[in-house]
Amino acid sequence: MVIKNWLQKHFWNGYSTFEKLFLAFMLALQVAVFVIYPDSPLNIIAGLAGVVSVVMCAKGRTMFYFIGFIQTITYLVLAWQNRFYGEVLENLFYFVTMIWGIFVWKRNSVQNEDGTEEVAAKKFTPLQWVLSVSGTVLLTIVVGFLLDKMGSAQAYTDAATNVMAIFAQLLMVRRYREQWVWWLVIDLFCIKLWFVAGNWSMVAMYIAWTANAIYGWYNWSKLNKMQTA
Repeated sequence: MVIKNWLQKHFWNGYSTFEKLFLAFMLALQVAVFVIYPDSPLNIIAGLAGVVSVVMCAKGRTMFYFIGFIQTITYLVLAWQNRFYGEVLENLFYFVTMIWGIFVWKRNSVQNEDGTEEVAAKKFTPLQWVLSVSGTVLLTIVVGFLLDKMGSAQAYTDAATNVMAIFAQLLMVRRYREQWVWWLVIDLFCIKLWFVAGNWSMVAMYIAWTANAIYGWYNWSKLNKMQTA
């Protein structure tokens, strides 16, 4: 009974019919791709955990971090096996900042009438938009230049994904809605990355993440508006 109540609180209560169907569809997509293109168990674990965690993040639930640890560790192993060392470094960064994020989100959560909690979402000012976009572009150029000098085959693509990933993760921990814009661009890059590698479970996961990034923007905008009111 305790386990049932815990699962209901974190994975059922407060979710709209659309959100439940959205999650079910994305999980079914992962399973279908795995059945059609069987791969290692790590792929399906990373894919399923990844889908659940990002939907919970879009919902503003702190519990997403704990599911995210499973996805991060399994994805890190897959990236290492495929020699995507930039992805390995990114996920090590994710792991550390996620520990930080748990405490930040727990201190800044709003209690709902049904007993569930959602993060207090913030949004950019116009000045923050300008500084963030210009900073991302500038750092991408600098890092791309350095990677190019080191002989990287796709220096500026690697630089863009790494810079945006670090910035998006920091925005997520700091509870900014605008994280979803950066995640959307990153997800599109990663679809190409894993498509070329021929890993269809990861392609399916990133397609699901792309859809979730769009929904995340919508829901965090709604959270911010409601909480501000």
